[in-house]
Amino acid sequence: MEQKVELRKVRDFGELINDTFVFTKQNWKPLLKAYFTICGFFLAAAVIVAVLQQQRLLQAFGSLPTGTSPFAVYGWDTVINVVLVMLFYVMMTLTTFSYMSLYKEKGNTAPSVEEVWSYVRYFFGRMFVAQILLSILIIIGFVCCFIPGVYLMPVTAIMLASIVFENSSLGYSFDRGFKLIKGQWWTTFGAMLVMMVVYYAVSIVLVLPISLITGAGVFLGRFNMPFPFLAATVVLQYLAQVFMILLYLLTGIAYFSLAEEKDGAGLSERISSIGKSDPSADLPEEQY
Repeated sequence: MEQKVELRKVRDFGELINDTFVFTKQNWKPLLKAYFTICGFFLAAAVIVAVLQQQRLLQAFGSLPTGTSPFAVYGWDTVINVVLVMLFYVMMTLTTFSYMSLYKEKGNTAPSVEEVWSYVRYFFGRMFVAQILLSILIIIGFVCCFIPGVYLMPVTAIMLASIVFENSSLGYSFDRGFKLIKGQWWTTFGAMLVMMVVYYAVSIVLVLPISLITGAGVFLGRFNMPFPFLAATVVLQYLAQVFMILLYLLTGIAYFSLAEEKDGAGLSERISSIGKSDPSADLPEEQY
C-alpha cells in the first residue's frame, strides 16, 4: 500500500513537484468531488455568461461603425463575467486549501465534502478580501516595474495559504508570507513555474483542436464562429481550469515545507498528537 503524503515536511525543488502529483494521485476522487460540488455553481454560471458575452461581442464587432472605439461594445455582461470568474477562483482556492488543511488535521485522511464546505464558508470573506487586495498589489508591482510583480506572485500565494492553514488575519499572513519564503524564493517560484507550464500545456491540448477548426473556418470565410463552436471553445477553456488545482496543491505543499523549515513544528505535532483525540472538527485558533 502506497504511503500517504505527509504535508508537514521539508522538501527540495524536485520533491515539491513530485509530492504534488503523488498527493493528486492519492486524493483526486474526493478532491474533485469537493471541487465540483462547491465550485460547480460558479463554474457553470461563469461559462454561461462567458458564452453569451462572446456571442454578443462577435455580433457587435461585426456591426461596429468605422472609427468607433472597440471598447464601446463592452457592457454589463463583461462586469458580471469578471465578478463570477473572481468568485470562482476564490472558491477554488478555498476548496483546495481547506481540503489540504483538513487532510492534515485528520491524520492524512481525505475529508468529506461537508467538512470542506464548513471551512470554505468560514474563510470566504477573509479570502475574498485578501485575493482582491493582493491582486491589486501584484498589478501595481507589474506596472511600476516588472520584477516586483514577479517577486510578489509566489509570496502572495504563500500568504493566501497561511490564511487557511493558520487561520490567520490578512495582516499576520502578509508578514508570514515574506518570512517563510525568505531564502527559498527561487525554489518556490521555480516549482510554481513548472506547474504553470503543465497547466497551460494541458489547456492548449484541450482547446487547440476546436480552436484550429474555428480559426480555419473564419480564415477561409466559410463561417463566422457558429454558436456550437463558440460554446464548445468557452466550455473547454473553463473546464481546463480544473488543472489549476495542481498549482494550488503545490502552493499548499510549498507552504508546509517552508513552515516546517522555519518552525520545525511537524515532528513536535506528531509526537504531541499521540494518544489524543482527533481535533479535525474544530477550526484552528486564529493568529494575529
